[in-house]
Amino acid sequence: MALIDIEIPSWSIDLIYGNTKSGKSYFAGWLIEQAYEQDRRFIVLDTKVKNHVGLVALKGVKLLKIKKDHNYNWKRLLEYDKVLVVPTVGTIKSLGVEGLVEHYYKPLLREINNQDHNRIVVLEEAHHYCLSSRRPDKEIEYLFREGRGQKLYAIAITQSIADFPKLLFRQAQRHFVFMHYIPNDIFYLGKMIPNFEELNSQLRKHDLIEYVPPNETRIIRREYIIRRTKHYG
Repeated sequence: MALIDIEIPSWSIDLIYGNTKSGKSYFAGWLIEQAYEQDRRFIVLDTKVKNHVGLVALKGVKLLKIKKDHNYNWKRLLEYDKVLVVPTVGTIKSLGVEGLVEHYYKPLLREINNQDHNRIVVLEEAHHYCLSSRRPDKEIEYLFREGRGQKLYAIAITQSIADFPKLLFRQAQRHFVFMHYIPNDIFYLGKMIPNFEELNSQLRKHDLIEYVPPNETRIIRREYIIRRTKHYG
């Protein structure tokens, strides 16, 4: 049983953001564990080799390793209810995160948008789905705009909130924000989140703010976020 109540609704758009090593992926994995306890369907599109691989310890989670130059049947993959997709070392070395997203994850996301339903979709380094900070690419824009009808619940994780289109930022139902220390980022977020500077000053490493627009905020202390699976990020 979780030590803190964070709802896993039937549908949402959640943004998780903070600096590198702030605890974003650890927290996202914790959310997925809560969803697993409720027997929710999910797919995690990881951009690192081992970041979320501990989730395969949960019974029934399908692991797919993306290998460069391989073809994949995305429709068949989505027959599994609980899926973790990770790149191999060779894929990342050859293509980088941008190439992984462009050649594999965007086609998979298109299949999810076209065919899937009732699933949580976790996008690591979600800013890579947006080639411009002014306008998102069509795959992530469709997920955010139209996902509610199919109950496609999006969790987008990024360490580069300034590069994340404001169009998508404004559509988020919930924001989970880790401590920021770069003055420009603090100023930027202060324009969007009430009392952000004051809240941010109260955070320790791995604490976070939950913000529900337009003005609901609370601080979540790191002691309450305890994973049952190992985190490698």
